[in-house]
Amino acid sequence: MTLTAEVRTGRGERIAVGAVLVVAAVAWSWALGDRTLQPYYAAAVHSMSQSVSAFFFAGFDPAGVVTVDKPPLAFWTQTLGVAVFGFHPWAIALVQAVEGVAAVFVLHRVVRRWAGPSTALLAAGLFALTPVTAAVNRDNLPDTLLVLLLLLAAYCVTRAVAAPRWLLWAGVFVGLGFLTKMLAAWIVLPGLALAYFVAAPGSRGGRLARLAAAGAVTLVVSLSWPVVMSLWPGVRPFVGSTTDGSVWQLAFGYNGLTRLVGGGFGATVGTALGGGPGPLRLFDSEVGGQIAWLLPLALGSLAVAACRARGAVPSAKAGWALWGGWLVVGVAVFSFTGGIFHPYYTAELAPAIAALAAAGLVTAWRWHRSAGAGRFALPAAVAGTAALAYVLLARTPDWLPWLRYTVLALGLLAVVAALMRASRVAVVTGLAAIVAGPAAFVVETASRPVSVLESADPGAGPSSAAAVSTVVAVNTGAAAEAGYIRFMDSAYRLGTGQREVLAYAVAQAPSTAITLAVEGGTYGADPFLLNTEARVAPLGGYLGFDPAPSATELQTWVSAGKLRFVLLPRVFLEMGHAGAASGAASGVPGDAVELTRRIGWEAKHCRPVPPTRIGPDAATAGLLFDCAGLA
Repeated sequence: MTLTAEVRTGRGERIAVGAVLVVAAVAWSWALGDRTLQPYYAAAVHSMSQSVSAFFFAGFDPAGVVTVDKPPLAFWTQTLGVAVFGFHPWAIALVQAVEGVAAVFVLHRVVRRWAGPSTALLAAGLFALTPVTAAVNRDNLPDTLLVLLLLLAAYCVTRAVAAPRWLLWAGVFVGLGFLTKMLAAWIVLPGLALAYFVAAPGSRGGRLARLAAAGAVTLVVSLSWPVVMSLWPGVRPFVGSTTDGSVWQLAFGYNGLTRLVGGGFGATVGTALGGGPGPLRLFDSEVGGQIAWLLPLALGSLAVAACRARGAVPSAKAGWALWGGWLVVGVAVFSFTGGIFHPYYTAELAPAIAALAAAGLVTAWRWHRSAGAGRFALPAAVAGTAALAYVLLARTPDWLPWLRYTVLALGLLAVVAALMRASRVAVVTGLAAIVAGPAAFVVETASRPVSVLESADPGAGPSSAAAVSTVVAVNTGAAAEAGYIRFMDSAYRLGTGQREVLAYAVAQAPSTAITLAVEGGTYGADPFLLNTEARVAPLGGYLGFDPAPSATELQTWVSAGKLRFVLLPRVFLEMGHAGAASGAASGVPGDAVELTRRIGWEAKHCRPVPPTRIGPDAATAGLLFDCAGLA
């Protein structure tokens, strides 16, 4: 094993790699035109395609009220797809699929430099068949681009062993990862640094100096956009999911400590997903089916390699250090984080799991062909992985009930064949037992329709909507659950009543900077932004709890003629907000102080428009306030 020696790629290997890439492309682009994406980010991309300001600031709405809760890089790439093909969900999904396939190819190249063609091909295949990878690559979340950028950083580290300038490029790619999903990108830094340190030539001081330079590059690139945001001299959108509009609070608060230790601002939807923190979280009922299939195999391979590290050459140690550091740090973070956690976050672990599992299997196969005690490693690996697959599949007993027994049978056959030295049978049946479960999850993910509710928290395999609904109920109250789920799930549909309300606002106030403002956050504004190019703005950011704007700022907008009409969606009345609309205290859950102040101000200073004046179906959209001349 070496990080520097490249073996010429033969025709058979090229065909095999191409086949893996084709399988990945089909799995992630199947039914591209029927894709349901996270509407929050899709609406933002539509706005970014219309406004240079929204594009640069990652603005959610073309009026420039609020940004999304992530940095802009992933949405910049999606906006480029929209610029080429026009605004269609499939244009965004195509960008995601291309980035996902590129990640498989880069993983193959990284592992090939470390462990050779066989391990690289197996790693690429295992990565393509990881359920959570399929889930995020079929959605529009930033995680797809994040994984690609981190793999490019890993490739640069392997090249830096022979040419140190590549280490600076690794820093660039990790920094770009920060501009994709902030602190999540820095999880891989220990593994990358350790890999270079153990494999690069030269003195210890020289290696540390080069790592420090690469770290400085990482920091500069990571903080470039936040610094510009914080020093921007003119008007810019309020930074969503913060209390003060600070991009630093977004980076190190909402997307930092809040994720790790809990607490923070706004709604807590997401904190109950993935189960409670602990060493077995990645194996629980919410997360296990997404990522855990090969996790014990990867960790076991790493442990064996660590025990045998004393006699290994530096280049071999570097590969284990790279993927081992990536995996161990990632597992620790995602297992014990006490704040907002979604199972799809574990997509970041998939490359390391695939690489380590593939290396472990190839090593076990080589030992199996020897006469020593190591020949039992292969049957043990297959048996343990098949047993775990049975457990994971048994959690959905009504979905393909025969599959878990088939996996056990294949695993048993592989073990017997290995012990009897029937090598070909052992390889074929062993691989089938290992990949059958996750492959079935991937196929299910590609073939079944996904609701808007599921797209907000994508998962592979059998539908995860029930888990999301449970979390919504916990955080909004059981009485409000049904109405709020309908509210979220209708994000792509602009109903007749909503069209009537928008047409009325346009006719009455055609020159206002904001044609219509919608309470309830982005889910209330999504239907308008996804289906029209009107200057519709959310009040309150993602879920309505941001002070964007405050009640005082709202009054300023109305006084300046920037805004006239505010829509209070019908679901808000169904959820108990009628009291706020009449000036009384509201029962809004979560940190909703500014939300209740805004609604109270609207009720006090603005005039409800009779639905009959708007259109026959206007009442289905909610309650429209006309604030003209009443501020």
